[in-house]
Amino acid sequence: MRKLLWLAGVILTCSWLGVSPALAQSPTAYVKGILNGVMAIQNNPSLNHQERGQEIRQIIRSNFDFSAMARDVLGPTYNRLGSGQRNEFINTFQYLFQDSYTRMVLNFLKNENIEYGAASQQGDTAKVDTVIKRPNENIPVTYLIRRSGGWKLYDVIVDGVSILNTYRSKFSDVIRTKGFSYLIERMNEQRRAVE
Repeated sequence: MRKLLWLAGVILTCSWLGVSPALAQSPTAYVKGILNGVMAIQNNPSLNHQERGQEIRQIIRSNFDFSAMARDVLGPTYNRLGSGQRNEFINTFQYLFQDSYTRMVLNFLKNENIEYGAASQQGDTAKVDTVIKRPNENIPVTYLIRRSGGWKLYDVIVDGVSILNTYRSKFSDVIRTKGFSYLIERMNEQRRAVE
């Protein structure tokens, strides 16, 4: 009974202070929760491939800060866009990222062991280092997260390659040579192809 009263007190205190319980979670615990959820889906024999994809897509949708990512990958171009163009880009980018990242998770993460290394936090941002352990290789993966109404992922660095930097480089090349309209047109075509 004491534990129940203590827990109720903590929850009430958090809500009075405007702090969600997710904010109290450490960066490593947050990342570990996501990866454990993904691995549970991948290893659930009652789910078929399509159902696994839907559930993993939901985890990605609720744990990435797509607005911040869209702003970062477009750089200065983001501030020159009207609100309609920004919204179209964010929605299209979010859809394509979820599709691509879901396929990568489905094909890449199976029964791997994940070793959690150093975590560092500076203000509202944090970095969590992990290593995917396989029989013949170790793959370093770093998760960059920030507080945005709770912890949210905004970049994943796989074996030294930042997903966000890769998008930024590709998008800036297209915008520089062919313009934003061309970029969003190609992205919409790609979206229609995978829907």
